[in-house]
Amino acid sequence: MKRLDRHDHILMERRRRQRKVVNHVRPFFWLGQGCLAIFMTLFVILLAVVGISFAAVMGIYRTYAAQLPDASAIEYEQEEFQTVRIYDSTGTVLLYESVDAQRGDRIYMSIDRMSPWVWKSAVALEDRNFFENTGINVRGLLRAFVSNLGGGSVQGGSSITQQLVKNVIIPPEERFQQSYARKIKEVILATEVTRQYPKNKILEWYLNNNSYGGLANGIEAASQIYFGKSSSELTLAEAAMLAPIPNFPALNPINDPESAKSRQQIALQAMVETGMITQAEADAAFAETLETRTSYVERFDNLTAPHFALYVLDKIKQEYNTTDDPYFIWRNGLTIYTTLDVGLQKYAEQVAREQVVKLIEDGKNAHNASVVAIKNGTGEILAMVGSIDYNNEEIDGQVNVAISERQPGSSFKPYVYLTALQKDMTPATMIMDVATAFPQADGTYYRPENYDRQYHGPVSLRNAMARSYNIPAIRVMSQVGVADALRTAHRMGINGLSNSLSYYGLNLVLGGGEVTLLDHTFAYSVFGNQG
Repeated sequence: MKRLDRHDHILMERRRRQRKVVNHVRPFFWLGQGCLAIFMTLFVILLAVVGISFAAVMGIYRTYAAQLPDASAIEYEQEEFQTVRIYDSTGTVLLYESVDAQRGDRIYMSIDRMSPWVWKSAVALEDRNFFENTGINVRGLLRAFVSNLGGGSVQGGSSITQQLVKNVIIPPEERFQQSYARKIKEVILATEVTRQYPKNKILEWYLNNNSYGGLANGIEAASQIYFGKSSSELTLAEAAMLAPIPNFPALNPINDPESAKSRQQIALQAMVETGMITQAEADAAFAETLETRTSYVERFDNLTAPHFALYVLDKIKQEYNTTDDPYFIWRNGLTIYTTLDVGLQKYAEQVAREQVVKLIEDGKNAHNASVVAIKNGTGEILAMVGSIDYNNEEIDGQVNVAISERQPGSSFKPYVYLTALQKDMTPATMIMDVATAFPQADGTYYRPENYDRQYHGPVSLRNAMARSYNIPAIRVMSQVGVADALRTAHRMGINGLSNSLSYYGLNLVLGGGEVTLLDHTFAYSVFGNQG
């Protein structure tokens, strides 16, 4: 055996140490290989899961997308109905607004005409990333998903675009279903709507299709109903009070003022958190005392020329609404411009009231009056007073006396005299004004008197009419006949007086039949037009 010298011992020691080092590294290397293998295995599994999930998602997408309408439906499926608005002859004075009896009050408003606080408060409260997202509020969806895992219900997390899609495109029978299927449809359609339309237009549609409680559909109707002003005039405080209502329409300023106030604070705080306003501005807005209406219909109480406006509305309904389409005028949101002269209307109302007061002071039993003024050349109605006080129940103020049949008194005489002129009488024809007993069909006699209880002997037809003598008028009526007198009145524009001839007697000339003031006025315009 070879003797090991010192040098050999050194080499052996080095090799021994190298073996120890190798034996230490090798297990570590094997552990690394194991981790890598596990990692790679998990990665492959994850890819497989993701691949399967992606395929599943695409399958779900294709399945639902095939069942859905094109995103362009967002345009033509929106509500078309609007409140019918009636204006004066200048187109500037709003006389009346008629609400769709089925669906309520709605006035479409473009976003560029709304107060900026309207859309800012809505975005801050409902969808803070609205202008950046693809139509889906991902954060909201995830939050809702986590919440739903615990509670079992499917709710919340909808973006503004999703809410619009739900309100417009999703069928009514599905709209309030709490299901993942409905959510998936919303997501698909919201994404497509966002791809095809600008954000401002989507926001405009959203604000015009929301329900704001009571009769209010859309932001303009809500603004008018709750604050009596256009949405273009809304302040920060007012807009923030309206923004939360669509989520809980019953919690509005009329129905539940306290809840509406507390929810206003939530909207204001959301605007602070998104940097739209400062905390100081939010506090100041919340501290404001807002003047809100107390009734959903209060907005419709302040009427100008109410009888005329309702008369026009009734005529428009008769003209356009049908049995097959009874809501045509609201479905098409008609705006009606009339012939009414507001200045003349106010003057006519004043004169009517003053005349009634004078008659009462004179001891007359007169408590109401009506007025109609028309333009002879065109037949345009310039003023119509249906009663001296529309809201006075004691005089049945809501009844439009101008279109109600009343006895016209001696103002009917010109129709009879005109009939006489057509039968070869002349203004100079003499008529005896003396006490006379006129035989009647029942065998009795009719003994009329003049208003002055006097007899004037022979008078010309011209003077008899000018002085409104009764006896000469009845003599003329007896000569021309009731049938011909009625025919003249009808030809001139009287639509009533439709009873049988036996219903009317000689006293028809003194107002013994019923006509409407409106017809009577139109008929008199024949004289003004000289034919």
